[in-house]
Amino acid sequence: MTKMDQWRGLRALIEAAVDEGASAVERVHRATAARPFAVLDAIPPIAAPARGVRVVHDAILDTVYGSIRGINHLVGGTLASAIDALDQAEELVDPPLQEPAPIGAPEEPTP
Repeated sequence: MTKMDQWRGLRALIEAAVDEGASAVERVHRATAARPFAVLDAIPPIAAPARGVRVVHDAILDTVYGSIRGINHLVGGTLASAIDALDQAEELVDPPLQEPAPIGAPEEPTP
């Protein structure tokens, strides 16, 4: 495994951890917010306004956690491209060693 393969693996691991972490926090946030909204839904005079507040809350929640995951994927893709570019540049500077020709094989002319 090359150093660049290790960097690729680390990038993928961090991206997955941020994605899963954001999703886990979002689930807890949503479940925690559901409790007071359920209580407010049971009180007739404020049930309708509380539902409106919940719609706004849930829209903000979707936007924030969706943005976190979206930015995470954008950063991950950018890092993947950067690692690939570094890997290609490294190959240009230090090309991989070629296997020597078998003994007795005709020599290829050098350009």
